[in-house]
Amino acid sequence: MPTLGQKVLAGAQGLDRVVLWAHSCEMPDPWRWLGLDELLMTVGLCVPEPAAEQVEFVRRLAAARLSGMTIGDDQMAPPLAPAMLEEADRLSFPVLSTSHNVPFVVLGRTVALAGEAGQAQQLVQISRLYRALNQVPSSPSEAVRSMENTFGIRMAVADAETGAVLFPGTLDPSPKTVREICRPARAHKEPQPRGLPASAGRLRTWPLHAARKAILLVEEADTRMLDSFALAHLQQAATAAVNNVLSASMLTLAQGEHLVSLVLAGRLPADALAAQCREFGLPEGEMIVLAAATDNPNDLLVLMHAVGIPHLPRRFPDQLVVCVSRQAAQGALDAVSPFARGVGISPPFTALSDLDDAIRKAAWALAAAPAGTGGITRYEEIRGSVLPRDKETARQIVQAVLGPLTAPDVRSERLIETLRCYLANGRSWAVTAEELKIHRQSLAYRLQQIEEMTGRSLKSSRDLAELWIAVTAHGLFTQELS
Repeated sequence: MPTLGQKVLAGAQGLDRVVLWAHSCEMPDPWRWLGLDELLMTVGLCVPEPAAEQVEFVRRLAAARLSGMTIGDDQMAPPLAPAMLEEADRLSFPVLSTSHNVPFVVLGRTVALAGEAGQAQQLVQISRLYRALNQVPSSPSEAVRSMENTFGIRMAVADAETGAVLFPGTLDPSPKTVREICRPARAHKEPQPRGLPASAGRLRTWPLHAARKAILLVEEADTRMLDSFALAHLQQAATAAVNNVLSASMLTLAQGEHLVSLVLAGRLPADALAAQCREFGLPEGEMIVLAAATDNPNDLLVLMHAVGIPHLPRRFPDQLVVCVSRQAAQGALDAVSPFARGVGISPPFTALSDLDDAIRKAAWALAAAPAGTGGITRYEEIRGSVLPRDKETARQIVQAVLGPLTAPDVRSERLIETLRCYLANGRSWAVTAEELKIHRQSLAYRLQQIEEMTGRSLKSSRDLAELWIAVTAHGLFTQELS
């Protein structure tokens, strides 16, 4: 249109691109503020001066799938480097120049008028989107399929930390693929276009600011129904869906941990226990307990939820314990073992009254595993371990070796934790001080206190062996010994 005063500087092969909106932006990273099929209008303040940075600038705009860029001919932009224009030609990304006699508002209004015909269709799509959102609590998979059909896309919603797919659609990437996608996205602090190995389409991701870090994965068809306006609503709907599911799972988690506490305290009769287990999806029959070593128990719970395995959980600062049916054990192991430092497994049992003993045996198997294996250890397979298998023997060892350190006060607990960390880190002062977040001098003082209170030397091999057995037994039987 001659009246719009446009001149093509580069990327002429992309002049057939759709322009859904035209937006002015002078931020140094306009790809964060504009989206699919939008035209960037700038007087040039956002364009960097170095040639290499201009080339990267065009690449980022093209990666964000903008329609193109038009620069005001007002002598405010830096000289455009030939390398930048060559890159725009290579990417078929239109770079235009707008005459200083044509205000950007004229361009914006022209695009807006051309887009009015599509607004009614957009409103219908958004209405369908929020109807699908209402289905999430009762039928998440059906809700996702409805969203896909509305916009002609393939999609999924995944947990950004573990890669677990929370809402699989026709797009169902593996957790490993999701984690690989999230790694560069975190580094650049914005979504990066990535391809799925088994897909001929193009995958794009957007962060979801939910109660847990999550990402929206979308693969579009050639129909290009998902513009930036619809995408913003899709992100909001996906965020709300994640929060709804997380809220429901946290409620189930609290109820499950409460039930475990009641079981361990022996406060529920057998018939009530059976009824409660059925409510949690645990059928009558054999069960096992898994004890997984982890610094992030909630991550493992997200994985368990994602694979849909009914379980009774109990969280500790460095461990997650879950009770599952024997039939679901392999699925639970497949879900949590890649993210755990190790997993201990109890023998099968049938009565929840034996849950206390099963938890202890799973934790014992985890602690008795060979150092550094990070694998799966079954209680029945442990042979030749020096650790006590019953709490009375453990009580005698703990009292004889640790003595005053077992007192129920903050100072003793801090010293026990210091000793455990010191031994677990191969007596490395630097690593132990860093993990405990204390100065080396503070660590030296604590270790001196431990020696004085136990009457044992941290330089004696015999004393170190006794301290390791005692502090490990204390960790295994803390609940029973306290």
